[in-house]
Amino acid sequence: MIHRVALVVAALAAAVLVVAPGPVREPGRLVASVTDAWPGARISTHPGNLADGSVFAPLSPDLRVGESGGRLMVGDDVVREGPAQYALAATSLVWLERGTGLFKMADSVAELVTSDIGAAVVLDSQYDVVVHDESVSWAATGPERTTEIRTVPLAGGEVGKLVLSGKFALTEWPYATSAEIDQGGPSTVVDLRTMARTVVHGQSYELIDCTPSWCRVQVLRQGGSARLDLMRPDGTDRRRLGVLRPAVPDVLLLDRFAVLIDDARGVLCLYDVDRGQLADLAPEFGTVVARGNAVWWSTGDNTSLTWHTIDVGEL
Repeated sequence: MIHRVALVVAALAAAVLVVAPGPVREPGRLVASVTDAWPGARISTHPGNLADGSVFAPLSPDLRVGESGGRLMVGDDVVREGPAQYALAATSLVWLERGTGLFKMADSVAELVTSDIGAAVVLDSQYDVVVHDESVSWAATGPERTTEIRTVPLAGGEVGKLVLSGKFALTEWPYATSAEIDQGGPSTVVDLRTMARTVVHGQSYELIDCTPSWCRVQVLRQGGSARLDLMRPDGTDRRRLGVLRPAVPDVLLLDRFAVLIDDARGVLCLYDVDRGQLADLAPEFGTVVARGNAVWWSTGDNTSLTWHTIDVGEL
């Protein structure tokens, strides 16, 4: 099959934003729990072991789809088997198997959409695979420090490739964001419709990760600890959250909630940018995952595992 490649010159003039620093906003008083901050908040529990005792690791917000011993499961049904790393779209039962292909569920059967996935960028983000406009998109590493934003119709067909100069990952569609967030300095957000670039400026001791609306800034300090801030891409509305660290790769859920860890107290926290409120979510946790409107975390060990989940869309 011959694939049409749409090469786009990524060396366009960057939209450099220079703003005067505004006041830094401190978070609201830390309350005892999310149920104090949001009295209607509900935390539900789900077993983390299947009938055969194997560990079930949910991948979808409803906790029905997950991985167990290299198997992709939907409820009690095995959909795929093998050592693949599964990257599941947050809103649809469409997933990427690195080294194999892109699949979707069709009449309870896994159907290959395309095997032309390239060197897919998988960051355990809800944006690793994005379903939009009857199509699926993902990022793949291209040659000579380029990134290919690959898109294919859900019904199958040719894979289109949009080439960006630099290392990028998908974020809220239709945007891509700098993937080298472990390096200090500025970050970039690209509008894939127009190829306009927004450069988010930062210091060499700041690790910046952005969506089109918000940026997470880890301010590095001597001794290994880091202060965590949130700000708009233009540098305004900066929030100083304290010595915390991200619990999940994505900056925010629903463009509102940041899932964070307070290592000093060993607590999982939730920060609401709309209310400026930081609250405890769980005093104990193991693995933490966030997709769509849900956050879920594990407690216990592999022989007796429990998953806890909260729908932040209800808050």
